[in-house]
Amino acid sequence: MTHVDFITSIARTVREAGSAAALEALRQAHADMPGTGPAPIAYHDTLAVFYVWAVDRLIDAGLSDSRILWHPLTDPLTPLSWWDAATLASHDARDHFVPSTRALPGEPAPCETQLLIAA
Repeated sequence: MTHVDFITSIARTVREAGSAAALEALRQAHADMPGTGPAPIAYHDTLAVFYVWAVDRLIDAGLSDSRILWHPLTDPLTPLSWWDAATLASHDARDHFVPSTRALPGEPAPCETQLLIAA
């Protein structure tokens, strides 16, 4: 899956079911994905949360899918604006969401959306 496919998939799911469902779908796909093959794709939970957060913000701002793809917020290097490289390279950041190491207090920062379950 290319980065464009990844962002487009997130946008489609966010539009259809919301950001929490998009994140849950990514996590479930990771859980169902075998870790074999010549070059298995390494799932990264912090980056998954970041891109769902970013795409959700851009959709809320009224951007079309093509404008989302062109937006700097979805660029593959943008997460380095919120995290230092060592944190993103860590096993903790791959395994579960790690809060931003660079956002200042009061600034918007990537966060994990929660799926609300009706009782």
